[in-house]
Amino acid sequence: MIKCILINHMKNEFVPDVGDFNRWLSVLKYDGNAELNVKIATECEMRNFNKLYKNQDKISDTLAFPFENLILDKKVILGDIAMCAKKINNDSIKFNKEKTDRWAHLVIHSALHILGYKHDSEENQKNMENIEIDILKKLDILNPYEYI
Repeated sequence: MIKCILINHMKNEFVPDVGDFNRWLSVLKYDGNAELNVKIATECEMRNFNKLYKNQDKISDTLAFPFENLILDKKVILGDIAMCAKKINNDSIKFNKEKTDRWAHLVIHSALHILGYKHDSEENQKNMENIEIDILKKLDILNPYEYI
C-alpha cells in the first residue's frame, strides 16, 4: 500500500485533504509498505522546478521525481510529486472537470510515473492512459481523456 505524505501550505487554493490522496493511491496495485511525498506548489515554485529539472520555462500541473532503492524505517520511499494547485484548479474549469476528479487523475498519473510508467511513445502513452482510465473507473471517475 502507498501512503501519501502531503506538504501543503496553500491557503487560497482548493487542495484535497490527505485522506483523498490516500484513497486515490489505495487503488494502485503495490505490494509492500511505501510512501510518496506530495508537495503542493505555487506557480512560481512550479516554474522554478521546471527550469531546474526540465530546462523549461513553464508552469506544469505536476512533476514526478522517482527515487531508487530508498528505504527508511522499513518503508520504501517511492519519490516526490510536485503539484501546482492554481494550475490544476484552473485546468479543471478549462477541461470542464470536477476539481476533485482532476486532482485524482493527476495524482494517479504522477504516481504511475513514480512507478516507472512513461508516455514517451504512442504505445506507452496509450498503455498509460488505459491504466489511468481503469484505475479512475474504480474511483467512479469518468475517463479524463474524454472532453465534454
